[in-house]
Amino acid sequence: MTKTACAFGGRRPVRVYMDGCFDLMHYGHANALRQARVLGDELVVGLIPDSEIERCKGPPILNEKERLELVRAVKWVDDVIVGVPYDLTPDFLSELFHRHRIDYVIHGDDPCLLPDGTDAYAHAKRLGRFRAIKRTEGVSTTDIVGRMLICSRAAARGGAECESLDLARHFSLGGRTRSFSVADEGGAAGRLGQLAEGEEEDALDALLHEEAREAASPASLPPRPEIATSPLPPVSRPSEDGLGEEASSPSSSTVSSPRLVSVSRFMPTSHRIVQFSSGRVARPGSCIVYLDGAFDLFHVGHVAALRAARAAGDFLLVGLHDDEDVAARRGPHQPIMSVHERALSVLACKYADEVIIGAPRVITADLLTTFNISKVVRGTVHETGQVQAAGADRGSLSSVLDDDEAERYAEAQARGVFERLRSSSRMTSAAVIARIVANRAQFEARNAKKMKSEAEYYAGAKTFVSEL
Repeated sequence: MTKTACAFGGRRPVRVYMDGCFDLMHYGHANALRQARVLGDELVVGLIPDSEIERCKGPPILNEKERLELVRAVKWVDDVIVGVPYDLTPDFLSELFHRHRIDYVIHGDDPCLLPDGTDAYAHAKRLGRFRAIKRTEGVSTTDIVGRMLICSRAAARGGAECESLDLARHFSLGGRTRSFSVADEGGAAGRLGQLAEGEEEDALDALLHEEAREAASPASLPPRPEIATSPLPPVSRPSEDGLGEEASSPSSSTVSSPRLVSVSRFMPTSHRIVQFSSGRVARPGSCIVYLDGAFDLFHVGHVAALRAARAAGDFLLVGLHDDEDVAARRGPHQPIMSVHERALSVLACKYADEVIIGAPRVITADLLTTFNISKVVRGTVHETGQVQAAGADRGSLSSVLDDDEAERYAEAQARGVFERLRSSSRMTSAAVIARIVANRAQFEARNAKKMKSEAEYYAGAKTFVSEL
C-alpha cells in the first residue's frame, strides 16, 4: 500500500481538476479553488498558457510565470499542470482521467463558453465526470479592471476633492454597488505603452499628474446609472520580465467614447473569513514574524514578501492596513480592493498564518506585546515609498523612505526586532495598474461578451446554488 493510500484510509485519493487563466488573481479565484478542494482529496489546477488565452480572449494582464506563482501560493492547491488547452477536448479529458488520474472536472455554476458558443464542459458532463461549484459573487477580473480605470481617472482629476471623497465612500471603502462612467480622451496614456522596462510606476504617476494639469475642468464624474452596460478595456501582453508591456501605438490606446464600469458587489460575512482562515495559532516559544502593508491587488511581489517573511520565523502574522489609512497615504482613489477583499487574498496564501484586519500604520509597543511578536520585517521594495518618490526629486528618495520608516517602525527598531528582507520581486500594485492604463483601449473587444454575460447572470440567469 502506498503512502498516499495510507493517508486516505487505504483508498485512492479523489483527485479533482479545475482549470483557468487566473489572471489578476483575486479572492473569487481563491474561493473557487477552496470549494473545488472540498469536492476531493487532492486539487490539481490546470493553468492555461499565454498563447491559449491570447487565442481565445486576448492577451492576459499577468504573464504565465506570474500566474503560476500566484496559483501555487494558494493553500488549497496540491498540484499544477501548465500548458493546458483552453478547450476541454475529448482527447485532453482522456489524458486527465488516465495520465493524471483525475476523477472529476470542476467549474463554477456560471456558463463557460468556447469561442464558437458551445459549452466548454459538455463532454465532461456527458461522461458524468463534472461537478459544479457556486460562483463567487462580488468580484471578477473584469470588475477589478474597471475599478483601476475609475481610479486612474479620479487621480487624473487631482483637484476634484469632492469627487474623490465620493468615490472613496462608494468604491473601496465598503459602499453600495455603484457604476461610474469613465471617459478617456487618450493623450499621455497612449505613450505608456512605449516605456522602458521597470519604469511603469513613475510613468503612471507622471501620466496622472499630466492629465490633471491638462484637464479643461476638474468637474466631477458624469451622473452614474445603476448598472454597467459597456465593456471594459484590456491590456497588452506583459514583457518577458513581467514588469512592463510591449510597446503599443498611441492610437491603440485612445478611446473617444465613455464607458461604464461597475464597482464592487462584495458582501463580507464572518463565515467567509472563517472559511479562509487557517485556524493556526502560534505555539509557545515560536518566533512570530510580523509583516504589515496594504496588499492591494494581490500579486507576485506580495507572494515573494510573504514567503520570505514566513521563512524568517515559525509563525507569520500579517498586519493589513484599513482602507482609510491606505487612502490617506496613496490618495482617495486607492486602495482598489477593500480591506475585507484584501484580507481574503492574504488568508488564501499558504505562507500567511494569521491576519490582523485593520492593523495600525504605526507599530506600537502594545501591538508587539499583545501578539508576542519576535520580528518585524519589511521588504526593500514597497509601494508607499515608490508612490511618494514618484513626485519627488531623485535625490530625496532615501529621505522619503527613511522618514516613513522612522515613524512606522520606531518602536520595533528601538527593541532591536526590526529586520529588512531583500525583495526578490519588483512587482508592485502600481505596476499592475500601469499595465491596464497603458492599454485600456484593447480591453473593449476582449471584455464585451464577458461584461454582457456577467450582467445577464445578475439580472436573470442567477439562481441559488449552495456553497461548499
